[in-house]
Amino acid sequence: AARVSHLDSQSGQNDNLAMKTSQKTMTNWPLHDAKNRFSAVVDAALAGSPQRVTRRGRPAVVVIAVEEYERLIHLEKARAPTFPDLLLAIPQGGDEFERIRLPSRPVDF
Repeated sequence: AARVSHLDSQSGQNDNLAMKTSQKTMTNWPLHDAKNRFSAVVDAALAGSPQRVTRRGRPAVVVIAVEEYERLIHLEKARAPTFPDLLLAIPQGGDEFERIRLPSRPVDF
């Protein structure tokens, strides 16, 4: 189970917050700390631990390794229906569609 930790900007100590996402540890970074320690944020992301950056106490972005991002994009694309799938999903047969009557717009010639 993973934990989400919050890096205390004053002491640098981690407080464990119980949040189970995967087997990876996600660290919360206040924006100013993430700016000051960006190399550490990137290093942790490259090591396989997503890094959450907060702005004004609210989650803003997550820093992840490129490989993880590409894996997620590939997964999303694999789940998306293709154009032929969408066309084949159109109802076929004798069913008629109700036509929506729209007012015509004036045309100047």
